[in-house]
Amino acid sequence: MSNSPLATINSMEQSFNKVATETGNPVFWKKECLFARQQLQKNSFSFGVAERNPASLQNAILNIASIGISLNPALAHAYLVPRDGAIYLDISYKGLVKIATETGAIVWAKSELVYKNDKFVYNGPATPPTHEADVFGERGDIIGGYCIAKLPTNDTLIEVMKIDEILKIRDTSKAFQKGKGPWVDWFEEMAKKTITKRAYKSWPQTDNRGRLDKAIEALHDSEGMAYTLEQQSDYLELIKNNDAIGLITFKNKVGVDIWMALYNSFEKGKKTENKAIVSGLERKAFDMLTEYCLDIKSALERDDIEGALETYNDVDPELINPLLGDTVYQLQQIQPQ
Repeated sequence: MSNSPLATINSMEQSFNKVATETGNPVFWKKECLFARQQLQKNSFSFGVAERNPASLQNAILNIASIGISLNPALAHAYLVPRDGAIYLDISYKGLVKIATETGAIVWAKSELVYKNDKFVYNGPATPPTHEADVFGERGDIIGGYCIAKLPTNDTLIEVMKIDEILKIRDTSKAFQKGKGPWVDWFEEMAKKTITKRAYKSWPQTDNRGRLDKAIEALHDSEGMAYTLEQQSDYLELIKNNDAIGLITFKNKVGVDIWMALYNSFEKGKKTENKAIVSGLERKAFDMLTEYCLDIKSALERDDIEGALETYNDVDPELINPLLGDTVYQLQQIQPQ
């Protein structure tokens, strides 16, 4: 059998259509086959990697079907990229937002970068910030960024990220550590993607949330994010102790990229079992946080200020604030200084 990447792609019609049908994703073989062939033929290096590692190409193509994203160059949602001798499916921040809207998690979202010469005022997690900028002038260095997401409930969620946090994520990239890769060539695009990936954690759960989670997993694979042995040890200890809230707190601390690296780090033969355990703990944490929110709102309705604050202060604000919405402002106003 030929190892030609074009032959590999042509042989995948049946498996591609099977995955697309099972997931119900809006992708079509004839179009994606053409786009995949065009991308590889335009890049001799990618073509050579795909030729030497056809299994990685097959996996990337199947990810297109399982996630429901298109390689259409006019959309700029996804690409086939080479890394460490393999082909991966990479998804742009625009593609990530597209998936989130199609799964019903959000109505729309937009990530923007903030520069030193801009006027930026953060107005809280549920109100759009004030951002004034001379987009045609000298804006200075990037100092951070934010993502605005409109929810199906008409509420708004704001995620803000300082440049130090963005650079921390960048520095975990294996490609960047070698002085190459998208963080070197397209920093602004990668910064927006990083902000969007953080924001997605607070977007509502939906029946089709798995599609969005799969996209984040593919992003991690394509970017090759690293983690430390200490982080892995802490991660495994939290799972062992069945510490749902501790695990979600840890997830917020290390970021989505490191989290997905750890999520995919289980040894062969135990990956499915352990991933199911982690997913179960995430659901447990969400249920617990939802219960906290209900208790807080109920206490406020009874004018039990002390009880509301006691419950609120027992939980990490980064975990509970996105679920509380405008109630956060009410709590902040009555919180003793």
